[in-house]
Amino acid sequence: MWRFLTRNKQVAAMMGLLTVAALVVVVMTTKGSEGGHAAANDEEPEDINNDPKVFSTFRLPTNDRFMASIGNGHVAANVFSDTVYMNGLYNGNKGESHRARIPNWANIRLNSTLSHIPYSPVYSLDTKEGAFKVRVDRERSIVTQRIFAHRYYTRAIINQIQVMAKAHAEPNFVRHEIWIAIQLIPGPDSEDIGFKDPVPEIIEGRTVRSTCGQTLKSEDIVYQPLPVEVCVFWTSVPDHLVAPQHGSRVFTFVMTADTNRTVAREEMIRVLQEDGEELYDKHVAEWQKLHQQAHIEIEGNLKVAKVVNAIWYYFLSSLPSEDSHQPLGRFYGLSPTGLARGGTLEDYEGHNFWDTEIWMFPSILLLYPKYAEKLLQYRLDVAYVAAQLAKVTGHKGYRFPWESAYTGVEVTQPCCPEVAEYEQHITACISFAVRQYLATTRNEEWLKHGGCDIVTNIADFWASRAVINYNTGLYDIENVMGPDEDHSNINNSAFTNVVAGYSLYLAQYVSCLCKSYYSVEDPDHWADIAWSLYLPYDEKNDYHPQYEGYVRGESIKQADAVLLGYPLLYKMNTTTRKNDIDYYESVTRKSGPAMTWSMHAIGYLDVEDKAKAAAMFSESYQKYVREPFKVWSELQSPQVGAVNFFTGMGGFLQTLIFGYAGIRIHLDRIEIIRPQLPPETKEFKIKGIKYLGSSLSMHIQATSVTLTVSSVHDQWPLVMNDGRYNVTLTPGMTVTLPKDGISTIRAVPWKDCKLPADIIGQNYLRPIGS
Repeated sequence: MWRFLTRNKQVAAMMGLLTVAALVVVVMTTKGSEGGHAAANDEEPEDINNDPKVFSTFRLPTNDRFMASIGNGHVAANVFSDTVYMNGLYNGNKGESHRARIPNWANIRLNSTLSHIPYSPVYSLDTKEGAFKVRVDRERSIVTQRIFAHRYYTRAIINQIQVMAKAHAEPNFVRHEIWIAIQLIPGPDSEDIGFKDPVPEIIEGRTVRSTCGQTLKSEDIVYQPLPVEVCVFWTSVPDHLVAPQHGSRVFTFVMTADTNRTVAREEMIRVLQEDGEELYDKHVAEWQKLHQQAHIEIEGNLKVAKVVNAIWYYFLSSLPSEDSHQPLGRFYGLSPTGLARGGTLEDYEGHNFWDTEIWMFPSILLLYPKYAEKLLQYRLDVAYVAAQLAKVTGHKGYRFPWESAYTGVEVTQPCCPEVAEYEQHITACISFAVRQYLATTRNEEWLKHGGCDIVTNIADFWASRAVINYNTGLYDIENVMGPDEDHSNINNSAFTNVVAGYSLYLAQYVSCLCKSYYSVEDPDHWADIAWSLYLPYDEKNDYHPQYEGYVRGESIKQADAVLLGYPLLYKMNTTTRKNDIDYYESVTRKSGPAMTWSMHAIGYLDVEDKAKAAAMFSESYQKYVREPFKVWSELQSPQVGAVNFFTGMGGFLQTLIFGYAGIRIHLDRIEIIRPQLPPETKEFKIKGIKYLGSSLSMHIQATSVTLTVSSVHDQWPLVMNDGRYNVTLTPGMTVTLPKDGISTIRAVPWKDCKLPADIIGQNYLRPIGS
């Protein structure tokens, strides 16, 4: 019935005359299918806007999982949904832990009579301003609704309804006030939080209701002995608004939420004291600051440009504001579907996986390193829990769980014990993210405040996991699962062993960096183990089998061994790299996630096969991006899976930044290798690349590539080598980069510490000093 009314608005209008209009909210309340399969009649309306930063449509998607979201890193919601989620707010014990639902007391709908013919609404997601907008052009007025999670008043979700009266052709025409019918639809009571009955009060002349409640189930009684309290305030919403017959008026409605009642109430007071337009301008200004720091521009390919802008909008909506009216609390990480989702298993319940460090982290690090540090801080905050997990499983150091949320304990669903038991590579992936962070920031303070500790303890874990095989002279890591989850309880996973080896080598390197304030007894023993870790390699076929005993021809779920070439940058012959990507492309099932094809695109760029790279680039996003709001699904259309899939987004961004732009991060330098335009584009710009405190921008065109220097850190002056000359980079300088070669940018060495060997698979003693 709902879908029938949605498609037959004239019939809906006639029914509205016979029923109470307030009950008919058809156009703005479409329900879509749930689960991994899309309904046969799912529709993705066209994006009608030519602005690369604004996505507009006359109709909403029939599957409401494809709706846009709003957020500010503290609170987030899908537009027109009955749910608000808050950073760090979970309910459920261990594997049943999930984001706790707060009823959406900010879910205000314009009455459906506004959207009946001839009043066709236009729905827009404005990524420039960080707001969702609904515009209705009526006979006597233009009504615009703005919905946004305020970027400065971070506890607040705000609805603003602007009513602008139209001038009449007859100046003496008698006009009446303009009435606009609206509804507040917060949805049912929360099943996660025991909210008390709302209490009304008058704040700044407005009726405001508030309620507090506690989560019903602790995630872990040891690490969370008490429930978490959350308090919510919201302004009363009438059933209609009355606007003057002349001019314009903005009506503002506010919802605030926090674990501290005083904070939520003070935020409400301050927001209500603001002028409506100034309140919105302050929000937009914070979004513009982010854009000024860094962004990516694509010219000549509107679809790709929109996809890129959508990704950064959704990422930043789930990351905390840099400037907030009230101090922000602890940040609980970036989950595969962001802050606006995560109440169900299909949307990964708001948990943190390896997805953060391998798929989302690299692009965020290069453009927004402060956010990268916050992602690592989440791991530092729960490191003591990782120490306990290592201990109870019979190992040393830190073992991070496959899924974590509020406390840092393992919260993998009871359905999937294999991934929790075997997919231990997440611990090494965290160390790899630390490696990249240190390479691009050289943040000594971070090392002093937990960095040295997490790196060396992760190395201790892998040292305790590796067992010498006296028949081969190599160390084995047994009983694991690589990224390919179709194969569990395997031995010597190629990906796991290489990234574990990197974590051992990094500990040796970091122990030197930290030696003046952090003591390590024998750092070289980590490198000795790494040097002799087993590396699967088939000499006859010149490729890396995915694990010891892998049978050639077996299908796999997703990118696994191909990750050795990128992002791990493991040294190998070009022929081996090509054979890896050619072979694994042929055996990877097509139903796999998007980032698999992103990694193959980068691989083909590495071996200079532009045609295959272009095909993989297209494969990495075309069937995963859902219109009109550029929401990503985990699976290719018509399948759905998780929504909005940040992991696939992260892989796509890496194809652009580390593939087509050719950027590579090393411990002592960055390289720019054969930078080129993505398919069907005319210009490609990356503005605000952060390296050792400097800010750089790349501009790639068909015939030229330039690098512009915005700023250089005094402590780390940079020198670029373009293959022929060394050039000292200074602010304001623009240099031309070779299109077919390698440019290297480096600073003076960081202390007198030898770089790690980063080689595994050697069954003889590691040479002294390597």
